Amino acid sequence: MELFLKSPPSIEPLTLDEVRSYLRLSSGSDDALVLSLIAAARSHVERLTGRALLKQQWQMELKPPYPRSSPLVQRREENIIIHLLKPPLLGIQSVQAQEKDIPYQKAGGKILLSTHFMEEEIRITYWAGYGETPALLPADLKMSVLMAVGCLYDRQPLHLPLLEGFKVFGVG
Repeated sequence: MELFLKSPPSIEPLTLDEVRSYLRLSSGSDDALVLSLIAAARSHVERLTGRALLKQQWQMELKPPYPRSSPLVQRREENIIIHLLKPPLLGIQSVQAQEKDIPYQKAGGKILLSTHFMEEEIRITYWAGYGETPALLPADLKMSVLMAVGCLYDRQPLHLPLLEGFKVFGVG
């Protein structure tokens, strides 16, 4: 399995003004640094949780043979169940085998395919994240990004207890 980020989020979850206020910065002399810390903090929170925060496009490529104990690809009766990474799932753009679109069903953060495709390479392109604007992000996640920016700015160890309920420990 390979996972590729096709389109990163178009905006960050925090504005420069929000971070300036949180850090109590009065001048704009550190703006370039603060902007880079915002991106780094978002990326760190995404890595820790296994989630996409704001809308971004991902492509998952799966190649057989799929192990019987795979947490991502499971066979159940007449279906292949594929668990998509980087929740929450916003939408599926395409599901392909041999460069052709194939039929699928969406079920939460998973897709269901016919077992006919069990020996095929499958490419899934999808959108993940909580939405296109920071207002759609759960408050705990947004605050975690803000706290991470503060820790990075002050060169302190990152401790983000608000993330515990958001970590994706496995699939299924």
